[in-house]
Amino acid sequence: MKIILAGATGDIGSAIALSLIDKHELLLLYRDEEKRQALKGKLSKESSFLSIQECYNRLEEIKEAFINFSPDVFINAIGDGFYGKIEDIALKTMDESYEANFRVPFFLTQIAYDIFLKNRRGHIIFINSISALEGFPYGGAYCSMKFALRGLAEVVAKEGKRYGIRVTTLYLGIVDTKLLQKMPFRPKQGSLIPKEEIVKAINFALEIGPKTEIKEIILKNRRLLWR
Repeated sequence: MKIILAGATGDIGSAIALSLIDKHELLLLYRDEEKRQALKGKLSKESSFLSIQECYNRLEEIKEAFINFSPDVFINAIGDGFYGKIEDIALKTMDESYEANFRVPFFLTQIAYDIFLKNRRGHIIFINSISALEGFPYGGAYCSMKFALRGLAEVVAKEGKRYGIRVTTLYLGIVDTKLLQKMPFRPKQGSLIPKEEIVKAINFALEIGPKTEIKEIILKNRRLLWR
């Protein structure tokens, strides 16, 4: 299976890449060169990388790379945390959350969707958050964009279904990643979702038969204990 993984150098993206590399051919999308080098050193075999720095100015180049790779699956693992009280959220923070959590994922999903549309097959997997299912305090900038990503997944699923395009969304609770450092409230270590559980869910979604679709997988923290 040929898989494009966006956000491959993030904590969750790296875990997914390391899990898939032995069974699948990957095109790994990244922004940070230092993180790319770190991930490359951990991979068990050579893989292709594609920078998405200044992606809007490199539309044709990125489109060509997607087309030449000819993916079966597109996974969006791009996202970042932006938190604050409603009255304190600056426009700059809102713009940054929009860019990281919705605009870039939309842009890349659109390119992958167009390929799947022409091929009459494909699978899009969104790594989202339970913040897309309900709002949380301090989540004005973050939850809003995760809700938007959820809306995108719903539309893509409905428009793409007749063309053989499947859409799966993973809604994650609080995962053991560096994102914790940005959160206003920090849960205790023992209550966090391990990245390995996300990898299991991704593999399950990939291995399901062609006559079945998995619309949503919700991974919640079984116990949430705040500091």
